[in-house]
Amino acid sequence: MLQRNTVVLSLPQTLKHNLIMNWIVPMRRLLGTLLLALLLSNCSGLFESEAERQQRLAQHFEQGMRLFEQKEYTGAVESFRQVPPESALYNRSLAMIRRVPYQRGRDAYEEQRYADASRQFRAVPVSASEYDSAQNYLREIEMIRIEQQYRESRGDRRRELLSQLVQKSRENSDAKRLDELLERSRKEMMGSMPAEQRAWLAWFRETMEEETSRTVRQQMLEEMVQNFEQFAAEPTTRAEAIELVASLKLSLQ
Repeated sequence: MLQRNTVVLSLPQTLKHNLIMNWIVPMRRLLGTLLLALLLSNCSGLFESEAERQQRLAQHFEQGMRLFEQKEYTGAVESFRQVPPESALYNRSLAMIRRVPYQRGRDAYEEQRYADASRQFRAVPVSASEYDSAQNYLREIEMIRIEQQYRESRGDRRRELLSQLVQKSRENSDAKRLDELLERSRKEMMGSMPAEQRAWLAWFRETMEEETSRTVRQQMLEEMVQNFEQFAAEPTTRAEAIELVASLKLSLQ
């Protein structure tokens, strides 16, 4: 072994140089080819034509739309974000991204997951076209929340919650719901014991004082006149009934 190494080392300088170069040059060429292939594979987008680029961006947008329709909103947003600002599809992609909280809110609302729905609707930006609709959903969810508490309540707390429902119906200009709430209250009052009826009569007097609709007040007066003898015959409810009727007549003059 020592003798062989000695022979190699004793080779002329030119021969040793040729041997080394014969090994290095092919290796350089091989490494260069591999490096070029790697660059081309990672940077192929740099060499695509404008038509190919537009096709690729359109595919991102179409994939986002498919995922959106399938309610896979996270994937849809990722696809829409692949569309750059300089693309003609950018504004449409941005609009679809802004629709995601609203759509998630609607899905949760339909599944009666009202807490999740409320959180999503609150995330809808003011600039989104669905903003007004999201606010309507939020008002409806608040009504549902109060209604659920109302069903489980009793006594004064029940009337307090009912007052909130009446007030929100007025704020929302929802005359139909207001009529339903007042009709429900009248039926509950008529089915109550005298002591509870007294509390209901007081509640109706306060509610009618805040009522701006003459039609609603007129309807309430007619209901009271129709049932006045029943209230007047009971000492517990007589005074409250007289005060309610007098208040309604005065407001209608």
